[in-house]
Amino acid sequence: MWPTTRGARVLQGAEARLMLGTLGMMVDRLVAEARSETERIAWGIDWFDQWDVGQRLWLLEQVTNALFGKRVLDPAAIFDATVDTLFLELRELVDLEIDDPHLVEGRSWRADLLAALGQLSVPHDMEEQSVELADWSRWIATLADEILGARNYTRAETFRDQDFSKTQAFLVDRGLPEDYLSRMPPLRSVDETQLSIDRIQAYVFR
Repeated sequence: MWPTTRGARVLQGAEARLMLGTLGMMVDRLVAEARSETERIAWGIDWFDQWDVGQRLWLLEQVTNALFGKRVLDPAAIFDATVDTLFLELRELVDLEIDDPHLVEGRSWRADLLAALGQLSVPHDMEEQSVELADWSRWIATLADEILGARNYTRAETFRDQDFSKTQAFLVDRGLPEDYLSRMPPLRSVDETQLSIDRIQAYVFR
């Protein structure tokens, strides 16, 4: 279960369809990187991008189990950043779809986003045929706010180079553990990484 702004819950319905599809695309890209079929991929969030492929896939496995399963994760910047990265991937998918609506047969990322917003009863003024990426980005950010809430990892980062007592005070004020900023994903073997891929895909293709 993930601690969304509406309480700890498992994503379901249209919301789950959208995020599982996004997750599947991220895994495909990381697998291609692992096979040296593409250059190293960066989404723009260093808390996620800085790790190697195996570690990033491990992070995706952990948040998958929390977003779509019963696992409850101890709060950590790396997990919050990983979920935030999913929304950057979604933005890129919407951008690609606007450029070429026939790029992905059989689904529309924009329609899925509108369905997810509708499931959450979030009023919006978008129509599927709109081609303004800035507008879609706004609604992706709205969905991210519903699921992820406050980006504690970005706010806590500003305290890292200051007096440690200020960092501690921030963590206590937010109800975050002392190791929130220090948790790191483990190094993974090839077999362990494949296991992470298999476990994620079990959710994506269920």
